[in-house]
Amino acid sequence: MPRRVYLHVGLPKTGTTLIQELLWHNRSTLAGAGVLYPGYVHAAQFHAALDLQPERYRDWHEPAAAGAWDRLAEHIRSWPGTSVVSCELLAPATSKQVRRVTEALAGLEVHVVCTARDLARQIPSVWQENVKTGQRGSLPELVHALRTGEPAETSGLFWDYQDLTQILRTWGAGLPPERVHVVTVPQAGPNVWPRFASVLGVRAAMQPPSRDGADNVSLGAVETEFLRRLNGVVDVGWARYAAVVKDQVAQQVLAQRRDTRRITLPAEEYPWLRKQAQQFIDEIREARYDVVGDLADLLPAEPADAGGLPDPSPQELLDAAIDTVAALVPRLPEEWPPNPPGLKDTLVTLSERHPAVMAMRRGYWKGKARISWARRRG
Repeated sequence: MPRRVYLHVGLPKTGTTLIQELLWHNRSTLAGAGVLYPGYVHAAQFHAALDLQPERYRDWHEPAAAGAWDRLAEHIRSWPGTSVVSCELLAPATSKQVRRVTEALAGLEVHVVCTARDLARQIPSVWQENVKTGQRGSLPELVHALRTGEPAETSGLFWDYQDLTQILRTWGAGLPPERVHVVTVPQAGPNVWPRFASVLGVRAAMQPPSRDGADNVSLGAVETEFLRRLNGVVDVGWARYAAVVKDQVAQQVLAQRRDTRRITLPAEEYPWLRKQAQQFIDEIREARYDVVGDLADLLPAEPADAGGLPDPSPQELLDAAIDTVAALVPRLPEEWPPNPPGLKDTLVTLSERHPAVMAMRRGYWKGKARISWARRRG
């Protein structure tokens, strides 16, 4: 049986966080079933994606990214069974970068996996996610640029990560169509994990992640508008923004508010959304890619509340601001000065900085994985 490697390259906002948390949390169980989720630290595949695309992610100052792709590829090559990589930041890779990936995995049976859902859900979800990373543009501005094709930074960035068939062509270049898998996100019902797991052939029971963050929670309309306006007055570097605004304000405070209003697109946008979706469907069928799920899931189903983004009232925005301040103030004395890291965190940090420590950690994980593999074979 050939050694396979499944490259899950996106799309962002299609359940990727849940998939990655399940894979990481259950990596020992998977290894026992002959499936490797490579990387010796939780961020290993994230670092590999940054290393593979240095120009795109040059503002993300991650020292551990240097050489991360080569380390990940080495880990994959050393495994005797199936491997799976999952990182949505791989979606916009260039043909040259994809060739680097496939060349590093020469001799293995490479498969590409793309999870996808309809644009009516994707556009609001991606927009609010972009706001959580500091962008200031409004949803109507983004939708107008996408519909008209007018040049705009935000629309160009959107299609870099969401042009489904272009991403499939780039990553699937040179592969038989049956090794390019399109996994559709159900319109309703179960999440995408069962469909994704079926591609890998994984039947082992997966335990839910023990840590928070298995779902990348989206913000509501009021919360996103408040954050968008906050972005207009906050002027700090990315590291500070990510730690304070994205992680604490957005994820820990705004995402936890109750009775939020879902962000939807107005009904007049649905004709062009369905036309674009049908184009994706036709191209996927013509390419004869393996489809897991139903391509009809990519056609936007107009909801009853497709009235567009409601304009939050001044009172609603004020309430969001008060909730944010009220949640943050009690935390400051408790988190300053920060508590010293524990032994495990210290070892992880040292291994990312010192090759000798990383080598010891690799040896430990290789030994553990081979024991699991031997038990399964025995």
